[in-house]
Amino acid sequence: MLTRRGWALALAAVFAFGMAAWFSARSLNAVVGPALVALAAGWLQLERASQPDLRTRTPDYGFAGETATVSLDFDADTPLSGSVRLESGDGLDVQNPEVETTVADDAIDFDVALRQRGVQSVGPVEVVAEDVLGVWSETYTYPVTSELVVFPQIHRLRDASDLTALHREFGLGGRDRFEQLREYERGDPLRDVHWKSSAKRADGDLVVMEFEANEEREQVELLAEAEGGRMDDVAEAAASVLTYLLDAGLAVGLTVPGGRVEPGAGEGHRTELLTLLARSNPGTVSDRRRDGADVLVQGRTDEESVTVTVGERTVTFDQLSGGASGGPSPDAGSEPNASDEASAPAESPAFADGGERR
Repeated sequence: MLTRRGWALALAAVFAFGMAAWFSARSLNAVVGPALVALAAGWLQLERASQPDLRTRTPDYGFAGETATVSLDFDADTPLSGSVRLESGDGLDVQNPEVETTVADDAIDFDVALRQRGVQSVGPVEVVAEDVLGVWSETYTYPVTSELVVFPQIHRLRDASDLTALHREFGLGGRDRFEQLREYERGDPLRDVHWKSSAKRADGDLVVMEFEANEEREQVELLAEAEGGRMDDVAEAAASVLTYLLDAGLAVGLTVPGGRVEPGAGEGHRTELLTLLARSNPGTVSDRRRDGADVLVQGRTDEESVTVTVGERTVTFDQLSGGASGGPSPDAGSEPNASDEASAPAESPAFADGGERR
């Protein structure tokens, strides 16, 4: 179809043609001729161009509050100038949804803000291509959508004495048997750095201690349930608690309304737990499951704050986190890992003195 520039050129050609009828053919040759050539050339260029192929690259997951990068890889036989627009679901915010660019073989990146926990969608994509003179346009629509799992935001636990007490209750030393030293990788806890060996390395790189997996690792059962619209708050609290427990060396199982992950450890298991929380919906679980939980995270509509219960003691999650967010865990696309501050046991007795007893 004609662009606004194309319509202006066509109207100018019609006007010039009318003027030529009153005066001379020279006016027709001077104005109408080039206009018709431009219109014909632009139409022919788009007519001969084929729709570019598209492949989208979206991170599998990210944390609420982060910004993820979505890449659109086009494969065009002929480069086309125009605009590319990316749509997204309600829980995402494409910061610059439409860009003027040249559609060729280079990737086009969009920054997407992850605003809300859950399974969100990216797409569809629309390309409005124009000829080199900008008088004709062609719209290509790609009805593609990609799934992006948005994990709950993780908060640092600053006051978690009874969670720390789970170490003592299960008699854990907090470590498995030493196996080897290896180079530091992003996300490794600083407590695993072997400083003496690192200091001896000429390149200055850090090395960390790696431990054998303990198949008999003690297990902690975490249960999260929420009423009404409290599930997002409960998911944040549960994600923060399970991250703390995993970093403490415990095997964590998780039960939510309509879903369960058996106890386990490791980064793959951490991702599985956070994915379950991302997909969870409000509801309650059976009394049998609730009675068997070591840590209970609940959000009720008649209570202002989410509560965390360990044994007979209950505190609000704000007390555990100090009322401050530790920020999202890692960058999108990396393995989920809590911050080192989250893994350090706090000493202040939240449950002992400030807790509400049940």
